[in-house]
Amino acid sequence: MKSLKPWLAILGGGTVTIVAGIMATGAGSTRIIDALMAGVGVMLVSGVAMTVRARYPQRPLWILLGMLAVAYALHPLIYSTNDLLYTIGRTVRPCAEALLVWVVLTFPTGRITDRREGMLIGAAIAAIALLWLPSVMLTPHVPRFGPLPSCTDVCQDNLLFIADHPTWSNLLLNAFRIVNTGILIATSLYLLQRLRQASTLMRRSLAPVLLASVARTLCMAFFLTTGTGLLLLTFTFWAVPLAIALGLLRSRLYTAQALHRLVTGLRRRPNLQGLKTMMANALDDPSLELGIWEPNTGRWINSSQQVVPLPEPSAKEQAVRVLHDLNDQPSAILIHNRALLEEPMLLEAVVSSIHNAIVNWQFESALAGAHAHSETVAEEERRRLEQDLHDGAQQRLLALRMKISVTRRLVDSDPSRADALLVEMATDIDAAITELRTLAHGLTPPLLAERGLAAALGEAANNAGLPVVTDFQAPRRESPLAERAIYFCCVEALQNAAKHAGAGATAKVTLRQERDGISFAVVDSGCSNRHPLNLNEGQGIASMRSRMLAIGGELEISISSTGGLSVVGRIPCAKDNVQGMAKNSALQLLPKHHKRASNMS
Repeated sequence: MKSLKPWLAILGGGTVTIVAGIMATGAGSTRIIDALMAGVGVMLVSGVAMTVRARYPQRPLWILLGMLAVAYALHPLIYSTNDLLYTIGRTVRPCAEALLVWVVLTFPTGRITDRREGMLIGAAIAAIALLWLPSVMLTPHVPRFGPLPSCTDVCQDNLLFIADHPTWSNLLLNAFRIVNTGILIATSLYLLQRLRQASTLMRRSLAPVLLASVARTLCMAFFLTTGTGLLLLTFTFWAVPLAIALGLLRSRLYTAQALHRLVTGLRRRPNLQGLKTMMANALDDPSLELGIWEPNTGRWINSSQQVVPLPEPSAKEQAVRVLHDLNDQPSAILIHNRALLEEPMLLEAVVSSIHNAIVNWQFESALAGAHAHSETVAEEERRRLEQDLHDGAQQRLLALRMKISVTRRLVDSDPSRADALLVEMATDIDAAITELRTLAHGLTPPLLAERGLAAALGEAANNAGLPVVTDFQAPRRESPLAERAIYFCCVEALQNAAKHAGAGATAKVTLRQERDGISFAVVDSGCSNRHPLNLNEGQGIASMRSRMLAIGGELEISISSTGGLSVVGRIPCAKDNVQGMAKNSALQLLPKHHKRASNMS
């Protein structure tokens, strides 16, 4: 029911216009037809005004159309026998023509955006004030536009009459007709120029209005010259709001098609260059440019790693939209045709599409980079294990096999020597077991999976090779990936301490459960010969950094004030891991730009 109210108001307004026109003018078929035609015109203009207000409330065009409907509703008063009503009806007609010029020139927004628009509208208003109004003041009867008589039977008094100077009145009236015709011609030429320079979106809206304006200009010139063609003049007046409605409809259809092309194009998961091409094709805007913020240089970079030139602030054809991420930092820029500003729904859809595409591209690239990095780390780890097995346990087992063969031969001939070899083999077996246990540190220990970090790290501390103090704050169970990353980082740090901290060194392992994650620290009291310049060297430290990077965590390695090594890390809770992984991977595995959507024009 709510959606019917505007249309009921339009119908009621047209009905009131018709009834008021008939009552004010009295009987007569010609006057009744004129009142009916005025009512139809009011309903057309009001309907378009209501549509514009509903679809584009930010555009003042609907206000101009509403004023035009009110002015046209007063047109039948020219047949009134009342002097005041008659004078009002004659006066509002040229004002309605000036309003019509205003509407046509400022379509589709209703705003004056060009100096020439203001000049033509000002000329139309000045023509009424300086030519038409003085001509009315110098004649006892308000003249019509054409050369026909002002009235057919009894002429009503002109309430604006000051002095009777028919010669001057006719001269001013003819000058008004010429100037008004020139304004209409200039309006059509200006619209033609706008059409030629406009974007596809604007051309779709502007073309029907241009055709209606040209038709109106030709009919007005013919009417002012010959005094005939009043019916055609009325029809061309109707054509203007119909053309506006058609232009808006074509614009919305174009918007729907553009959105369809956007959605279809995004299904292909385009990269930055493909996204820019897809956007330009969808909007029929070859001037469209898309750039990513490069924080290191403070510039916008396109897909070719070239600096994106920003349009001048005075540029009338282009507008700029800056997209921001969740931290309100600039992430992307869209340079587009200004006509897109008049379609806010389409613009927001474009901005959302760009944001989603960039975020998806960033995540996919980050995940691909992280996967490749993980594959490389896994391959390096496999080779390290293979080399360690070959150089260590395998050699011991081969030597053990040879000793077994020798012992078999010596059992009868030299029992004492055989017993000595058996003792050596026991020692070799213990060494092989120890070495295999050391290698097994690279695999997930069962204790970690069964009882969690505190238990697994407690066992690792007991077997660390140096005194270790543990301080665990009963952490809750985390994801297996997070627990593995923390466990192996701590084990690696303890192994480094055992190898490099020196005699008499101790270590402390700390584990803390935080509100939004879990943190750990391994600090030893070793000697001060490990300079910070060497902190990025070594496979162990690189392995720790890789593990934390893959899980979206943070790792800080530094030399403490006592000279020992401090390894401090933090992993966010599970719901933040994906964001952390993408952030770290994007920063370290991708070109240093991207994120996520202020309007700058």
